[in-house]
Amino acid sequence: MSNRLDKVDKILISELQKDGRTALTDIGKKTGISHVAIRKRLAKLRDKGLLNISACLNPQTLDMKVAAINVEVENSQRLNELMKLFKKCPRTVFLSGLSGSNLLTVIVGENFSTLESVIGTCSPRVQKGVRRSEVSIGSFPIHPEFLCIRVLPNKNLETAPCGARCDKCEKYNSRLCLACPSTKFYRGPL
Repeated sequence: MSNRLDKVDKILISELQKDGRTALTDIGKKTGISHVAIRKRLAKLRDKGLLNISACLNPQTLDMKVAAINVEVENSQRLNELMKLFKKCPRTVFLSGLSGSNLLTVIVGENFSTLESVIGTCSPRVQKGVRRSEVSIGSFPIHPEFLCIRVLPNKNLETAPCGARCDKCEKYNSRLCLACPSTKFYRGPL
């Protein structure tokens, strides 16, 4: 199997994108092949890294807000460092290097106050080596309807993945920010 998707693969993926719980027998009926063959195709797609099945959340139902942060970084080394750092951030739902030494990050917040606090204190925008930044804040995405927002059941860190100490943050202590969802200081719904 190459890295190209054939018609059956496309039907399989399309059906799972509509509903990740679709029975393989139902997909088999739509493709004209057995559920066993569908299961094997699904395993091959996963093994090749072409497909991942995961649980995503609807930020609208959680009344979450989003922000797109675009930063220009001084050099490619610092860009790589920031990508490595913010890949671990539980608020990051999208992270991509862009042409030049630019970084695009999409983050979520439980409310506008938390989102604004994060943007101003511990986002890529305020990191060392950032020349310029542009931030756009929105309410919730229209598409995709579901985002891979990380839910961390064990909140036991003292320090957030980005190195911030929420318990020492003015925004957290004045109750403007709910803290990083990975820390023991977090007081939000995730």
